[in-house]
Amino acid sequence: MKKILISGIGNALVDSEYKVSEEEITELNLTKGCMELNDKENHVKLSLHLKKTHGAVNMMPGGSVANSLYTLSQFGSDVSFIGRVSDDTTGDAFIKSLEKTGVRVNIHQVDNGITGECLVLITPDHERTMYTHLGVSSQLNIEDINQGVIKDSEYLLVEGYLVTSEETMNVASYSMDIATKHGVKKIITLSDPNVVKFFRDNILELLNKTFDIIFCNKQEALNVSKSNNIDDAIDFLKKYAHEIIITCGEDGAYVTIGSEKFHEIPDSVKPVDLTGAGDMFLAAYIFAKVSDKSVVDRIKFANTCSGNVIQTYGAKLDKQDYVKLLKKLQ
Repeated sequence: MKKILISGIGNALVDSEYKVSEEEITELNLTKGCMELNDKENHVKLSLHLKKTHGAVNMMPGGSVANSLYTLSQFGSDVSFIGRVSDDTTGDAFIKSLEKTGVRVNIHQVDNGITGECLVLITPDHERTMYTHLGVSSQLNIEDINQGVIKDSEYLLVEGYLVTSEETMNVASYSMDIATKHGVKKIITLSDPNVVKFFRDNILELLNKTFDIIFCNKQEALNVSKSNNIDDAIDFLKKYAHEIIITCGEDGAYVTIGSEKFHEIPDSVKPVDLTGAGDMFLAAYIFAKVSDKSVVDRIKFANTCSGNVIQTYGAKLDKQDYVKLLKKLQ
């Protein structure tokens, strides 16, 4: 039996959240609801400006994979995060935060550069738009990968954000090959509509490794399949994985396993921040899956967990909230 449920590889970032206006998103020339990369100089300038004019709503260690692993650790799962941070105050905080929740940390801390940061800009309609400087996480390379951790895991989780540079793309491909060699199940989350749109060839190259499970939202599914309806998107993705999970916000989620298709709509909630909804959904779905719950129960539990996280600021809940959620699965 494997020692670790999931080992995950992704960008180690600190999420800094700010409430902004629609006009500010337009002035920054950002695509609302998506993530865009920023260079260090502009990032530092914008970060200082936002801190001065708005004040951060919330600051927490983040990154897609790290968020999902955080939740799984709160549910009691044995998980491990592989990444890279700088030897700075932010990097220290990132590591300590994960360790505190029981996540096994396999992070390379380097003595150069800065730890990555994601500026999460929340508009009045509760949508989040992200401006990210990857910092030293963009330098993640195959020498940072602990093969033993992957071999000891039941699943390996990678994020689509890794396809945005040649070096991190190599990391994802290399790690997938290790997983395949040792019979480790593979999961990918496509991460962001813009990533899929602008790095589609890289995404497809990685998908050709074939996965056990693909997670994405509706727009990511449409972008990668170049289709305009969800059924065609599902048919396209079925070439690359046995199990396809597509989240559609208030319209719920679609799960396709082989020839079977399931769709569950969540209870209506009043969101305040959509940050981390997909990361939470992934973690909750996987936890319900390994707890031998039915597909319908997996989706319902994941919908409930996502509904909880979007009713608070940030991608994480208080410890007692995870305990309450677990009771709903029993």
